[in-house]
Amino acid sequence: MARVLDVEDAIAESLPRRGQLSQTKPRANGITAEQRVSITSGKRLSDVCEAVAAEMQETGQTVVNLANTIAAESNALAELLHKHGMAIEARIEQFMSMSGRVRSRMREAHDDMLSTSGIGPSLAPQEHNES
Repeated sequence: MARVLDVEDAIAESLPRRGQLSQTKPRANGITAEQRVSITSGKRLSDVCEAVAAEMQETGQTVVNLANTIAAESNALAELLHKHGMAIEARIEQFMSMSGRVRSRMREAHDDMLSTSGIGPSLAPQEHNES
């Protein structure tokens, strides 16, 4: 924003000077004082434009670099999520397998207990009806 104000200042400075200068005769190099002021003002304006353009290019490159960094971090996070998701899936499968084995062993132990002692208590919940 400061560069825009510099451009406006350079333009504002050059306009009043043009009205103040009278036509002078050309010097040895063929350039009048008014032309010299115009050239100087034009050079300042050109310098300001160059500086603004360079700043815009630098800002654009910074934005591109930032976007590339964000994309790389997103890819890394996605890879980690995929990796950990697979590990979680494997752990759940292990837990389910272990739970199945425990359930089988508990049933075997219950059935063994029933067969050796005759009629035994059931593992199913029972209602007590007292009349």
